[in-house]
Amino acid sequence: MRAAYVLAIFMVTLGPIKTVPAFFAMTKDLDPAAQRRLAIKGALAATAIALLIALVLDEVAVSWGVGAEDLLLAGGILLFLGARDAIIHFGSPPTAPLAPSRDPAIAPLAIPTIITPWGVVAILVFVALAEGDPIGTLTVLGILIGTMILNLAGMLFARQIVGLVGVVTFQVAGWVFSVLQAGLAVDFIAKALKHMNLFQPG
Repeated sequence: MRAAYVLAIFMVTLGPIKTVPAFFAMTKDLDPAAQRRLAIKGALAATAIALLIALVLDEVAVSWGVGAEDLLLAGGILLFLGARDAIIHFGSPPTAPLAPSRDPAIAPLAIPTIITPWGVVAILVFVALAEGDPIGTLTVLGILIGTMILNLAGMLFARQIVGLVGVVTFQVAGWVFSVLQAGLAVDFIAKALKHMNLFQPG
């Protein structure tokens, strides 16, 4: 399990490419101070949720008998469905939530904008694959926290970033990453089937 591979998956499923345009749309009517408060609170909430998933839900999955192969297969399916949706809706502008939330930093910012369903599975997969390897586990957690820091930086400078590169650039980048995500989904599924030995002669 290479660090670069973990980083690629986390950037696709949890990274700022999708967070920045969504945050920009969500906060376009807010003053800069309110935008900063929301970005910081949302990033902290997302980090706490991500670490909770990595450190607690992994144990729940184990207690339910859900192994790394099962998570790989589920992750591949979710990654592909997410990529398919993004590819089909290419060119659609990022939209703010349809209904107001009591705490927008939690929902919809932390969940599901930053912490996506396929991101949850990606976290669980890599923590499960690193089980029994303290260095591997710390590497996964470090990359996860680094991804959240990139999200925070992207949100804090969302107006400047979008103003500099434009929404269309983010749409194109998002589409390219969606195609990459579809490829990673197939890789997840192939790895799961290989580890399950479904095609081995009896």
